[in-house]
Amino acid sequence: MSSRKIFGDAKMMKQTNRRTRWLLPLLLVIAFALFLVQPKQLPPEQSMAVTEDMTLDDIAEQFFWHIVERSDQSILQNFEMTEDIRSWVQTGKYRSAAREFRRMLGDVGELQKKEIVQHEPPRQSVELFFSGKTNSFKVRVSFQENQIVSIRYFPWNDESAHGGTPIQLETPTGTIYGTLLTPEQATKPVPIVLILAGSGPTDRNGNQLPAIHTDTYRMIAEALQQNGIASVRFDKRGIGASDAAGMEESEMRFEHYVEDAVGWLELLSQEDKYSKIIVLGHSEGSLIGMLACSQSDTTQSGRADGFISLCGAGRPVSEVLREQMSRQPRFVRDAFLPILDELETGNTVENVPADLPLVRPSVQPYMISWLRYDPRLEIKKLTFPMLIVQGTTDIQVSVTDAENLSAANPQAKKVVIKGMNHTLKNSLTTFTFLQQGTYTNPKYPLHKDLMPSIVQYIGDLPMHQSPNL
Repeated sequence: MSSRKIFGDAKMMKQTNRRTRWLLPLLLVIAFALFLVQPKQLPPEQSMAVTEDMTLDDIAEQFFWHIVERSDQSILQNFEMTEDIRSWVQTGKYRSAAREFRRMLGDVGELQKKEIVQHEPPRQSVELFFSGKTNSFKVRVSFQENQIVSIRYFPWNDESAHGGTPIQLETPTGTIYGTLLTPEQATKPVPIVLILAGSGPTDRNGNQLPAIHTDTYRMIAEALQQNGIASVRFDKRGIGASDAAGMEESEMRFEHYVEDAVGWLELLSQEDKYSKIIVLGHSEGSLIGMLACSQSDTTQSGRADGFISLCGAGRPVSEVLREQMSRQPRFVRDAFLPILDELETGNTVENVPADLPLVRPSVQPYMISWLRYDPRLEIKKLTFPMLIVQGTTDIQVSVTDAENLSAANPQAKKVVIKGMNHTLKNSLTTFTFLQQGTYTNPKYPLHKDLMPSIVQYIGDLPMHQSPNL
């Protein structure tokens, strides 16, 4: 689900992106802006010569660089490819992939490592790992009977480049991979924050490459570390390094994300080196966090000590969708709203117009499972201290949402940050086009008022009570 396939299996791209396109209408503007990015010139020494004695991993690396350098004739003359991928090169369709690779290469210094992945014979792949201060990604070149059959890329996080320790959660469908970041030279138990990502194919750092690149969650984790607080952030199932833990779209349910969050809480609770365990949910992660905290509190297994909602919706997603549809053309609204009505009652709809990917049949079971929750009711169930944070220039979630959550649970502390948008960066306007930089340029820092509020809240929380006591 998480990979961006450059050639073949277009179904995977559709599954990862369509839900996000409709929930985040500004992506159309962002996508347009990306075409304006001028690619950097690559050092000529990164181009390699093709020789007959090359190993499979060398062939994969060279094929990648030839794609990047857009060497049409050299690609066709030097590489064994299936007819389909040869046509992809001959017709020039591969050039969009080349532009994207060049954009991502930005600050990458060099190839970090190569790995050969064995599949069922006669198929095998080579994975190329690149990392840098602003871009980290993995390229997979697949072979069948020594012919190149596809090239795709995935988000990848190089722990050595950014600090942190790999951590993983085993689930029935596969391993979920994350990053544990702890304060340096900690001599006593420290608080730890579990960071839950927002909707769509969002990775552990808050990115949906190539369209969205914020590094928001990485910045939060690093700021927590500087204040003596540990954190765990992870690639959602089916995303990035957790790609293999993904499920068929028709089998996915909202509760799977909740179960994953509960699993992380249970894992962290087994350690005695954490003085407090706090769940921080951003956007859709806010509702996931509420449900996880409520479930773990009921079972007394992996109990959380605190909860932070960052830009979380304060109403059912059906209300959010109806509001978004009010800004769409009438023919879209007239087609969408009757389907939404059916989903709210738990009924699926077979015949869906092609221009309504949000409610395509395969995703409807997930939508039904999501629609049944009201954040106002869920936050009422939580009894420990909570923090609700909302920005005034958020174009996806409003201050009214924060007020709804606060009214539902008056014991929660509400903080409204002037000039903070949905990416938790500074923006003085709600005009979509002027906010696009905060969605696509990770160099924008977090809003200056965000972390002081979070750090103070964590400091005021009582110490963790082990469920085993």
